[in-house]
Amino acid sequence: MAATMTRARRPGARSKRGAYAKSQATRKKILAAALKVAGGAGLHRTSVAAIADQAGVAIGNLHYHFGSRAELLHELMRWQVAELLETVRKAIDAHGDFFAKDEAAFRAYLEYVRRHPACVRLAEEVRLHHPKLYDATNAMWLAMFREALRDGAGRGELRPLGDDEIGVLAHLLMGARYFVDQMLQTDGAPSDELMVATYVRLTRGGLRKQHPGGRS
Repeated sequence: MAATMTRARRPGARSKRGAYAKSQATRKKILAAALKVAGGAGLHRTSVAAIADQAGVAIGNLHYHFGSRAELLHELMRWQVAELLETVRKAIDAHGDFFAKDEAAFRAYLEYVRRHPACVRLAEEVRLHHPKLYDATNAMWLAMFREALRDGAGRGELRPLGDDEIGVLAHLLMGARYFVDQMLQTDGAPSDELMVATYVRLTRGGLRKQHPGGRS
């Protein structure tokens, strides 16, 4: 009897899973369209109808998934940050020491922004219109940098660092990404290889532990 009842529920379960998957696919389609819009005129200057048209969905469908423009912007920022974080984490997984991980993370960041230039415009729009969301995102990045610096110093890969200096360095490392964003928006931006090489020289020169005799 139990087996019969289980079999009887399976079509419904498959139907629910299928509906959920379709709903998630629609949300991602809307988010991708909103990101494309945000990279052009900006999300606040574009109508909901334009986003729905870009996504190929009805306006009512957009409102069903995202109740307001503010909710859409919040979800878009969360989605973008989660995707970027996953990209960075995959890039650093194969590396052990601080400097190799940091270089891999910086390269992954550059490549991501190259592929998704609209994310820079989105971050700026969030900074202007939703500063609390912007600050919360920054706090998450800063926490990651602090943890990486503490781990590197604890393993003896970095010179000794106090908590206050770690806090400053975390802001400087994050600031490097911010100014890279700005450079990539200009004509004649340096090549990725030049930016990576310059960044690596800066971080290794300033953070590597000095061994007796002046060797790093």
